[in-house]
Amino acid sequence: MWDIFKPKDSVWYCWQLNGAAAYLRRDREMWQIAFKTIPFSEMTGGCGGPEAENPPEALPVIHVWGKGNEVFPHPYLSDRPCILKFRGKIRIAPGEKACFTAVLPPLLKFELEKEMVLAEAMPLVPQQTFFGTDTMHGEFGYSLSDVLLAKQEEETAAPSILIHCDIHIKNNTKTIIERDHFTVWPESLNLYTCHDRLIADTVEYEISGTEYKLRIVRVKNSGCRLLSAGVKNGAGEIFVRQSVDIIRNITKGIV
Repeated sequence: MWDIFKPKDSVWYCWQLNGAAAYLRRDREMWQIAFKTIPFSEMTGGCGGPEAENPPEALPVIHVWGKGNEVFPHPYLSDRPCILKFRGKIRIAPGEKACFTAVLPPLLKFELEKEMVLAEAMPLVPQQTFFGTDTMHGEFGYSLSDVLLAKQEEETAAPSILIHCDIHIKNNTKTIIERDHFTVWPESLNLYTCHDRLIADTVEYEISGTEYKLRIVRVKNSGCRLLSAGVKNGAGEIFVRQSVDIIRNITKGIV
């Protein structure tokens, strides 16, 4: 469903997106696009398309002029941090590693070709939150609750617009580490499609005393196709610095 698509003239097409939806129609050089967005907490199963289907009459339609016969429905990662709230507090014993899978909300844009965007939206809209070291220093991100998933085999998992991101936290200290929140900074991660699912690179943290080390493990599965490349120029250092600041102050400012 994330392949380049050549629509027939004057026919509405629909992509089902876990309870949200995106609609598109081409009439010569005019494109019509509509998005049905829902709160992240109300997402459902079911993802696929495109199929011929008209949008609801009450849905606003975007009209864009652009030459081209093909369109690319392109999911991508947000540049805002995602704050993950665990299902209860996790405890990591000295020398142990906690591994979990986070699901992140994507943005979706329709492109005529690379960087020629017709329209874009976030189909599953998470709660926004302000966080930082105090009430004067911080920024807005997304707050996601109950994000832990049992790891699924790619071949058997259902298609989804959610972005699956494996996270590993290694405790190299001599004391137990407790966390009820964690943060992913998505802009440094690559995004791939694999068996009709969206996956991001694995994020690995090592905590040693007051030192935090981060490593991004790129996906090497030959069955996966790269959709979007993460920011490279200095992004790793930004990722580490900002994520460490968030870890140290994670209980402050959470909505």
